[in-house]
Amino acid sequence: MNYCIDCGFKLEGEFKFCPNCGSPIASSNSLPNDQIVNSNNVIVCKNCGEENPIENSSCFSCGILLKDRRSISSEKRITKKSSQKNSTSEKIINKKNSVNEEKVLDNKKILIISSVVLLIFIIALIATGVFDSGVQSGVTQVKTQSQDSGVNMANMKEITDLENKVAVNPEDMESTLHLAHLLQDSGLFEKAITNYKKYLSKNLENADARVDMAICYYNLNDYNTAITEMENALKYQPKHQIAHLNLGIVNLSARNIEASKEWFQKTVDIDPNSEAGKRAQELLTSH
Repeated sequence: MNYCIDCGFKLEGEFKFCPNCGSPIASSNSLPNDQIVNSNNVIVCKNCGEENPIENSSCFSCGILLKDRRSISSEKRITKKSSQKNSTSEKIINKKNSVNEEKVLDNKKILIISSVVLLIFIIALIATGVFDSGVQSGVTQVKTQSQDSGVNMANMKEITDLENKVAVNPEDMESTLHLAHLLQDSGLFEKAITNYKKYLSKNLENADARVDMAICYYNLNDYNTAITEMENALKYQPKHQIAHLNLGIVNLSARNIEASKEWFQKTVDIDPNSEAGKRAQELLTSH
């Protein structure tokens, strides 16, 4: 029993055309599904041998159904879905690649920022003198008067006033000593030495002033004179612990290692619990 391949009408008998829809009746319902697509991408009608374009649903020559329209639509949908799927896959891959690239960029940014922060930290440590040997800083820490490197401009007005005061009254030794200290604090070591000498010419026994003057020589890299003046200070005050410590430091700077050790040890012996004694012990241990 046959059926119309166009409308599905049941055919009871032999018909050339469907009684229901008028469509030509093929000799076999399976014919449309057995059509041949040749290498030229055309459909060869098995009923009459006519070549038809692939998009034809019925034969140009005999009118027989070449291909089920639903199959064509289905193929188009499948092709479209496949294309959409591939497109979606590409988008996902591209998105993943984009995310990975962003992660790589973020890691590079973090590395650069970390490097910059580390560099700034190291520069800050160097600027604060953490990596210095400690010899020069030892002099600054233990001497009787504070000392800063470079000219302290904040003291200049007071220095000028004191210079005028001493010029008017040369015998004012108290102002002369104060002027010497300010000049030393401001890094004006040669001027400071001049005023220390003037003061010490009237006050030979002031060991503190002589040690401070010796420190000025030390800062001018005149180690021999610095050692001589500190030893002279000890003639007037043998237990002057700061003088002992500074003699150790100056001798260390002058590469007189054994003499340096002796002065550090004498400093500790005078008073191991004082700041000068602790500093001397640290230098003994480190050198």
